Amino acid sequence: MTSYPSPAFRLGIVTGLQFEADIARRAVAASNAPGQDGIMVLSGGPGPENAGRAVAELMTFGVSALLSFGVAGGCAPDIPAGTAIVATAIHDLGAQGGSPPFYTNREWQRRLRSILLGNTLVEQAALASTDMSVVGSTEKQSIHADTGAAAVDMESATVARASVNAAIPFMALRVILDPADLNLPRSAMEGFTGTGETDSLAVLKSTMRRPSEIIPMVRLAISDHKARKALAKTADAAAPFFGAI
Repeated sequence: MTSYPSPAFRLGIVTGLQFEADIARRAVAASNAPGQDGIMVLSGGPGPENAGRAVAELMTFGVSALLSFGVAGGCAPDIPAGTAIVATAIHDLGAQGGSPPFYTNREWQRRLRSILLGNTLVEQAALASTDMSVVGSTEKQSIHADTGAAAVDMESATVARASVNAAIPFMALRVILDPADLNLPRSAMEGFTGTGETDSLAVLKSTMRRPSEIIPMVRLAISDHKARKALAKTADAAAPFFGAI
């Protein structure tokens, strides 16, 4: 028997980067499922402040649940690029951190993992969330050693805190882009704008100024391709409601 959402159910999806939002929107639109018009995807740009603005806008939409969606940096050394992480908890390592982890809804975890199994590599694990990009392999692996987090992003703690304050369920679904042993080249970081869009020309110019980064950039490009492909497969399998109902 097929279960359909209540007309009052609304899912808010927060991303930090524009391509992540595009993937989520395409998957929702392609699902052709009843109730998909109750889903809103917002990319506020990378970082907790931008995520906070996106969440505030979603709250005016009257969301019933929040999802942090996109890519993340790998922290666990045995998890490859392209692996989807169904978050069990969020460790806030940013300026507002210091509190116990935010735990995601267990039933949502179960449903989402069940949906994704067989469609993509998937792990259930904790995430860490920071205020600044974590680019170094040593720092990423230290986060794993300290918290057990499999990956790190910059938006999930903000989404989690807002959900707890509003007493609504939340989830984070992230796909590993840069594995734990990869140092992100400076050139790659210069390719992201403050609004979460990618400036490929800026990346190319920066790489040409730093020939020593060519090999790391090639490796990153391979990981990026895997991650985007896996993120699209993950969204296609989980849309439109991403296990929220």
